[in-house]
Amino acid sequence: MEKFLRKEIPETITELETECALIEAWSKECEAESLDLMKREDPQKGLFFPQEIYELRQEKNMLASMRDFRRARINRMKFMKGE
Repeated sequence: MEKFLRKEIPETITELETECALIEAWSKECEAESLDLMKREDPQKGLFFPQEIYELRQEKNMLASMRDFRRARINRMKFMKGE
């Protein structure tokens, strides 16, 4: 897991937006890797990657939750500032 996800959630909008961008990039990497694994599967040869694909989907879902939480925090901070 990325180091920035292990520390406390930032308190500034700029830092939160930066983390959202990092999370989004990481999510796209998971999606690309999952699609690659699906393309490489070959039923005729008995070549499957169910566990890896499942784990990547779970990771992508986790990242979506983390991104949504940060987005909600950004929106709350903007609301509190009156933006």
